[in-house]
Amino acid sequence: MSKKKAKEDALLQYQKGKRFIDVGDFDSALKPLLFAQQFFKQSNEYAIYADICRLLGELFFNKGNYIESRNFYKKAYFSFKTYGNKIGMADCYDQIALSFLLQDELKHAEDYQLRALKIRNDTPDKKGQARALKNLAVITYKKNGSADKALPLLEEALSLAQKSKDPRLVVSIALNHSKIASKKGDFSSAMKSFIVARRFSKKYAIPLTQEDDKDFGTLLLNLGLQKYDEGDLQNSLNYLKKAVVILQAYNDPLLPLIKQTITKIEKLLS
Repeated sequence: MSKKKAKEDALLQYQKGKRFIDVGDFDSALKPLLFAQQFFKQSNEYAIYADICRLLGELFFNKGNYIESRNFYKKAYFSFKTYGNKIGMADCYDQIALSFLLQDELKHAEDYQLRALKIRNDTPDKKGQARALKNLAVITYKKNGSADKALPLLEEALSLAQKSKDPRLVVSIALNHSKIASKKGDFSSAMKSFIVARRFSKKYAIPLTQEDDKDFGTLLLNLGLQKYDEGDLQNSLNYLKKAVVILQAYNDPLLPLIKQTITKIEKLLS
């Protein structure tokens, strides 16, 4: 077989594998991508080789084989580096960091996420920077349990995501900020972030999960109780009534107590 024909066959297999990846058929994508990878690793067509290795990294990541996934993402990284594609390099390190995070290897996850962010800062890719900061915040919080370190990262990420005009990323970051702020006990900040998430969710038809909905009910409850402790009875009553509307759909065990508190506040306000 001529070199030209061999290259044509490899390109066809690469495109075939890529189409399978696009529709989530990872099993069918493996053989054609490995075929293409074997041909292009001997060539100087670094952009194609980098993309093939990136696709294989994605494939093994989705199959839960994180070690093999990292091997291919590292190959992709060095190929992207050869022709100066910094966004591609950072994308690879993002995924390596995420694979370590999923395995609770937080030291390695933090190391690769910081490397990705350093590369990303030299690019105009605000969406990528926002995603990297969000992931770093999650890693930092999981590693140290420090909301004070994680929340500023998420605030910066949220600002960048809004500038990048990626509504899904805005919703994801806002929800992360709300959850961590809630755990810190800063319910007012948590509510502001959740309102951002709900606003973008409605505007761009991005559905929130049942867990998100329940979290919102719990947040309203916590704000209501906080306002009650502060003596702000009217706002406490408003928050608690809204909490009941949401939490009764989940048969929350605190419902009787919440309703008793509402009755008590109504008597005090009458």
